Amino acid sequence: MKFTYLALILFYLIQSSVQAALLDKISAIVDDNIITLSQVVRISKNLTIKKSVAPMIYDKESFSTADLMNISINKYLIRAKLLELGYTITDDQVESQIKANEKRLNVDRKSLMNFLKEQGSTFDEYFETLREAIEYSYFINRVITPNISVSEQDVKNTYFKKNIKDSRLNLKYTLIDYAISPSDTPKLAKGQLEQVVRQYRINGILPASFSSLTSTSLDDITEEGIAPELKNLLKQTDEGSISSAILLNGQNHIFYIVKKDLVESEAFAKQKDKIHDDLFEIATKNESQLWFERERNKHYIKISL
Repeated sequence: MKFTYLALILFYLIQSSVQAALLDKISAIVDDNIITLSQVVRISKNLTIKKSVAPMIYDKESFSTADLMNISINKYLIRAKLLELGYTITDDQVESQIKANEKRLNVDRKSLMNFLKEQGSTFDEYFETLREAIEYSYFINRVITPNISVSEQDVKNTYFKKNIKDSRLNLKYTLIDYAISPSDTPKLAKGQLEQVVRQYRINGILPASFSSLTSTSLDDITEEGIAPELKNLLKQTDEGSISSAILLNGQNHIFYIVKKDLVESEAFAKQKDKIHDDLFEIATKNESQLWFERERNKHYIKISL
């Protein structure tokens, strides 16, 4: 009887152990790193602190289980890349950053611990999240940003698109003006002159009936003083494109926009730094996403959500 009782207890303990293992199943493997389901669940319950400590990583209002799994996988990909570069974030570096944060916020370690407890987090979780944030920042600065460039023209184009209906916009152009008298051409079908100019720019050949077409380079043409219909036409034409045909002073004109530049104004000067930063942030996210996609092909990754 005693043996049977002990056997039942042993059986119960084994069953409990098996159930615990099932509950904490392996959700992903990255090389020799294991990510368990309980780790992913714990991240989801600790997002307030993680968003505060590593907002560049936890940058969404809400996260699905798949999102958190990807963040966990990316952490190991970043860590592997930093190791390849000969860079490892040590405990001493994390501790040094914590002390700097405490000094900046004018709090002591006990206050920090109490705050973390109130938020349902632990010091160890805070410590590792901060390590994650430092690694990510170094990864972005060392691996991603050297591949990103936001030009002054990118900033101006973005400002122009955002404010295209603003009558105060002042643009400057470098143009090639293709002109021909209506009397020197046959009756034109819609879009025919544009097609002739487009082909002429490619092969330098003009049909005989368009042999009187002239081309004139025009530099630093501003919108001041030009006809309203021409101003609207140029504004609607992208840099590197040809405009629709327009009749001006008795001749048909088509303009090739060599360069389209925004003349700096006080309004633009106030916005350009923010526009640059916004464009840089978007480019960083896009480049990072591409990097993670490429990097996954170099590692053993098994996901079993």
